[in-house]
Amino acid sequence: MSSHFLLAPIQECPADYFVKDVKLAVLGTGSVGKSAMIVRYLTRRFIGDYEPNTGNLYSRLVHVEDDQIFLQIQDTPGCIELQEDIPQMLDSLSRCLKWADGFLLVYSVTDYHSYQSIRPLYQQIQKSRPDSKTPVIIVGNKGDLTHARQVAAKEGLQLANELGSVFLEISTSDNCQGVCDVFHYLCKEVSKLHSCGSGEKRRSSIIPRPKSPNMQDLKRRFRQALSYKVK
Repeated sequence: MSSHFLLAPIQECPADYFVKDVKLAVLGTGSVGKSAMIVRYLTRRFIGDYEPNTGNLYSRLVHVEDDQIFLQIQDTPGCIELQEDIPQMLDSLSRCLKWADGFLLVYSVTDYHSYQSIRPLYQQIQKSRPDSKTPVIIVGNKGDLTHARQVAAKEGLQLANELGSVFLEISTSDNCQGVCDVFHYLCKEVSKLHSCGSGEKRRSSIIPRPKSPNMQDLKRRFRQALSYKVK
């Protein structure tokens, strides 16, 4: 697919606009619809067929509620399979795991093996960022293919509960709004995390200074002067 078809140019914004930077990574096995999800969100178009990607990076200025966000989305190759060498496969994603602010872990409801790959992916994120509160959303895609379903919605929800994550089931082909909700939710969670982090930095940088002896002396004299006037 030609690259010019995917994204419109990033819009210019006024100099006084505060733009937040958000970096997301979309992970999952092959053929679960990762690329289709990203393009559906950024262009509102659904394209069903993709050549296996080698890790495309998409950039776009988006508006989420009252925030302007410079969003970068890392698509990842669908090379992760449930084999004995899965640790080596996951290790190849370590740079992406350290780069991203939030993660979408995607499986297809028509492919049980893709569902089984979510737990090791989540564990690898935790291994790469043990002290981080990085937001993670588990997404069951292709929810419209009921005739081919292999993973029930309750199984996705149960897995998310076990991992302490959020679960959403969508259909990229049928429901653009559902796809947008996934990305917007994750953008808001990352923004909250950034805001808390910057707030803590601001609070920690404001260290109370010792009161000046001269100022204390002035206050004491001022109180004495007031007491004399009262007398």
